[in-house]
Amino acid sequence: MTIASKIAKILPKKTQNFIKPKYDFLRAKYFLKQRGGSYKYNKTYGGWLLNIPMPNNLDMLILARTYREFNRAVRFGTNKKDLLWKWINWIDNKSVVYDIGSANGLEGLSLAHLKSAHVHFIEPYTPSIETILKTIYLTKLIKNKAIKSEVIHAACTNKEDYKRLSMHAQPTPGETRNTYGDRKDYEEGGGRDRKKVIISQSIKGISIDSLNYNYKLKSPEYVKIDVDGHETLVINGALKTIKSKTVKSWAIEITGEERIKSITNIMKKNGYVVADDFDHYPGYKIRTIDRFFMKKEYLESWKNFKSPK
Repeated sequence: MTIASKIAKILPKKTQNFIKPKYDFLRAKYFLKQRGGSYKYNKTYGGWLLNIPMPNNLDMLILARTYREFNRAVRFGTNKKDLLWKWINWIDNKSVVYDIGSANGLEGLSLAHLKSAHVHFIEPYTPSIETILKTIYLTKLIKNKAIKSEVIHAACTNKEDYKRLSMHAQPTPGETRNTYGDRKDYEEGGGRDRKKVIISQSIKGISIDSLNYNYKLKSPEYVKIDVDGHETLVINGALKTIKSKTVKSWAIEITGEERIKSITNIMKKNGYVVADDFDHYPGYKIRTIDRFFMKKEYLESWKNFKSPK
């Protein structure tokens, strides 16, 4: 336990909640500087413009509009055991990627920066969509680099519909605890209770198959899914795409043994193999893993690939 943690424990909870974000923010600023990056506040766009060092030796520009977005952006890609980071660096150049549950877009933006990917950002939360749009615009304005993208403001689910997106925290950039439709389709263990609704917004629901076949968007070659327990419905809305085997690899965050088993069975029945797992909270009762599925012919390439330092 650090000295700061010990001091925090003796402070009243209200004081802790006030001090901790500011302390974490100072640490994140220091960490970014240590990495060789930089930041500058931009009043027009309401956030910090971060220049984050990347493995291709070119800084990636990210807009962070809150402490939470700042902290997440600065630390993204620094855990070399994180298999999603390996996956981002492993995929083919200039591929079409569906980023399901984009949040503030770090994975998709990294794919665009490192791999010149054509990224489809699919995200229901309006503050996150604004961060993604502004980052895409600022990358073109400041870096003179166009990001090939489709920004889709919708919840990814099992079919086309229109439901309420409930928000369980204040509607500010960086928050991720939101519920599309019914609570039962989400994971609520480990402090992820969804009973309290702060505010809500009605929003379009879309499926992967809909985007691919009905709206004729480019077919995905790689798919990343991170939807906090809603992944069963997302997969059920992607069965035609899965059966077509046009996707080379899927990176899916899955929570709970039942979901892990069910989704794995679907993928295996359609010719995909399990390449790897990354356990988010080893030893925790409710398991959350990133499971990487791919066509068998890509397995050797994956096993031989080393994440960049």
